[in-house]
Amino acid sequence: MIESSFMLISAFVGEVYQEPSVYSLYLSSLITFVSGLVLFLIGRKKRKEKRISQREVYLTVTLVWVMMALYGTLPFLIGGAIPSFTDAFFESVCGFTTTGSSTLINIEAFPKSLHFWRSFTQWIGGIGIIIFVMSFLPLFGGSSSHLYNAEATGISKEQLRLRVSDITRNMSFTYLGLTAVGFLLLWAGPMNAFDAACHAFTSISTGGFSTKQASIAHFNSAYTEYVIIFLMFSGGIRFLLLFNLFRNFSGRIFKDEEFLWYSFMILGFTFIITMALYAEGNVLGSVEDTIRTVLFQVVAAITTTGYATTDFLRWGQFYWFLFLAMVLFCGSEGSTSGGMKISRLIILVKNTKVVFRRQVHPQALYMVKINGQVYSNAVVEKVLAFVFLYLTITGLGAIVLSFTGMSFDESIGAAVSSMSSYGFGLGDFGPSGNFSTATGFAKYFLSFLMIVGRLEVFTVLSLFTSSLWKK
Repeated sequence: MIESSFMLISAFVGEVYQEPSVYSLYLSSLITFVSGLVLFLIGRKKRKEKRISQREVYLTVTLVWVMMALYGTLPFLIGGAIPSFTDAFFESVCGFTTTGSSTLINIEAFPKSLHFWRSFTQWIGGIGIIIFVMSFLPLFGGSSSHLYNAEATGISKEQLRLRVSDITRNMSFTYLGLTAVGFLLLWAGPMNAFDAACHAFTSISTGGFSTKQASIAHFNSAYTEYVIIFLMFSGGIRFLLLFNLFRNFSGRIFKDEEFLWYSFMILGFTFIITMALYAEGNVLGSVEDTIRTVLFQVVAAITTTGYATTDFLRWGQFYWFLFLAMVLFCGSEGSTSGGMKISRLIILVKNTKVVFRRQVHPQALYMVKINGQVYSNAVVEKVLAFVFLYLTITGLGAIVLSFTGMSFDESIGAAVSSMSSYGFGLGDFGPSGNFSTATGFAKYFLSFLMIVGRLEVFTVLSLFTSSLWKK
């Protein structure tokens, strides 16, 4: 029912531009509302029978994302804008998982109302569908904290000190505020109101859908690029930190280890790539042009935003590996970014240091600490298991994709990109291409990887364990 209301907002855009495709949004909204109402009534009936179990939590979270993606295909299919269900489902999953991949060949020929809906799906997926359903869960007799933990399977202890309702409210205010600021800043530049709204949605959500075929390069504006860099950078920061910064003007954010790692990684990769380009004589215009272009692509990669101002694959294979590394460990926990998150990278690095110290001083007591907080061995073990599963699934995914006709580099790039919700792969799936040439099976498999990666592995994979289904 919530999704149907978002479709109506997109339909209003169609009315403004008097597009015939608007009927597809009205009909999609009606179908989605009726289906949601039926499920709501079933849930109300089951409310008195039992409380929601852990098994139902994992199943609910996964099904919510899948069902939102399925109903999200209706506006594309009914109006015939994307006649293939496979392509429409792939586009919808890319939206709700904030992955910048696409199958659209002529983006600018797409109806504006569906462009708005397409951008809206990334905005919804950015804050997390869970934010929009947690408030309604008590109607079904369930615990919103269990549902939140199933979707946000991070390691921060800060969230444990707050009620889920507080987390939801604080994140929502921050997200809405940054979206509004982003819209006004973009509108003040060369973008019209429509483009500014769509790009504000997909920038703060670190999604990457654009209304232009050439992406952000179309606007040829340094101002626009800097604004989007700011929005992407903000989207990659833990939203609770941003909320405290805006509410209390607290400088705590500048002492947060994850934020410092995040910032220094961006500066470090930008410096390395810029120096390497100059060493090769591959100058991208003036000094400012080169630094801005590199900074834009680095921030886009580390925040897993599928924007581009240039085809960085043409820089050479050395840069391919750098961008793949950035996409793997990227963004902060509690942000809209995908990937394994920088907090887990910090845990891995600090745990490695602890292991070396214990080798030298076996009797000494060394612990992993972040921001002065000690993380137990159980948390470290969970991080190690997560990283192992993440990399294993990515590797196996690349092997599966290689059987669909993708080359070695294309299969690796597509698997990493989908698991990390980035959008750009390698080869034909880079910034100058798209996924329209991928096979039907590859698109469904990539959609599966996107959902697994977006829900941070454990939530989805738990459904395939026999122990979860035992009474």
